[in-house]
Amino acid sequence: MLEFGTRTPLSYDDFLLRCKEQLVSADMEIVERAEISPCEDINERCYLLREWKRFDRDLRNEIARARANKKGKDPAGYIRGEGYPNPFMAGLAQWAVNQASPLEPELRLDRARWEKLEEIGRYHYFDIGFLVIYALKLQILERWQEIDSGSGMKVLEDLLDA
Repeated sequence: MLEFGTRTPLSYDDFLLRCKEQLVSADMEIVERAEISPCEDINERCYLLREWKRFDRDLRNEIARARANKKGKDPAGYIRGEGYPNPFMAGLAQWAVNQASPLEPELRLDRARWEKLEEIGRYHYFDIGFLVIYALKLQILERWQEIDSGSGMKVLEDLLDA
């Protein structure tokens, strides 16, 4: 099992290669669609991916709203999907954009993402859902390995300028 804040036992690319050796093409396509990067389309056949994409889009929308409000801009141009406010995420997003350093907020946002993956991955042990959750968690861990590297802090500083 993967734990937040630890090093990856293998790279995400190695994980995909191993999956490709073992999975039928339809299942492999599902695993390949499991990405932590922002997505426009949350219409997904795989229930876990649909839940993940909806959560991540809502979180990103709340962050966009909070950043736009802080800069006195209209958030409408930054919102994806229906754009309904999510009051459960608004407080976290507001706190995140008001921090001086980008490191602590990004860590907390990724911890929230990790907790959501734990929640939606519950009861998935030997199925494609387990692989989807594992793929997403690997990407989060790799992202933090990059941030912890010498040039990684630049990634977070760029977020403040966005």
